[in-house]
Amino acid sequence: MCSAPRSAALAALLPLLALAACSSGNVTRPPGGEANLIVQVNLASTAVATVVVEVSAPDITTPLVFNIPVAGNVASGTITIPAGSNRTVAIGAFNASGVETHSGSTTITVQAGTNPSVSITLTPLTGDVPIQATLGSFTITVTPNPTPLSLGTTPTAQLTAVVRDAQNQPVIATVSWATHDPGIASVSTAGLVTAVGAGQTNIFATFQGAVGSAAITVAP
Repeated sequence: MCSAPRSAALAALLPLLALAACSSGNVTRPPGGEANLIVQVNLASTAVATVVVEVSAPDITTPLVFNIPVAGNVASGTITIPAGSNRTVAIGAFNASGVETHSGSTTITVQAGTNPSVSITLTPLTGDVPIQATLGSFTITVTPNPTPLSLGTTPTAQLTAVVRDAQNQPVIATVSWATHDPGIASVSTAGLVTAVGAGQTNIFATFQGAVGSAAITVAP
């Protein structure tokens, strides 16, 4: 006796279910995922012993806090944060007594996967020198550190740049080479350095905002 009404109800419901199934595939979902970012801080000429990174955002309920290991006047480490916009990255540097000596921050958009590097200047709080920090998905190591070039006997040196990701794995990448002082040394697009004049300068290799460098000395 109830089969006819039940059949009619099912017949009326099926088009609605089909519409819902088709519509669900068109729903725009917010971006998600996580990003691994490399933090590097040059601590030369400072008394910094500890570096702390704090990441906050409107959709991050509790700020994320990371301690970055310090070795050889460089703080370097990898942090993992949720992808999204309005990520405020604050970096504080502390001396051996736990007193904060430098601070700086920036607000960025982070996407899942790779991100270009950004530079953060940590301003001194106690009359020290400013500190430069970088935050991104890549690091660049330039080798070798050549012996002094000579305008006469050793006028050239070949440099090589190795790009690594946040997992410290080498990646295939084409870097851009540049010299700080073209009157002392020039550099080709392949990393060949040529002595031009006596003095000291730096050669830089860059990729997506990440920078590696080598110091060059040219003897008369």
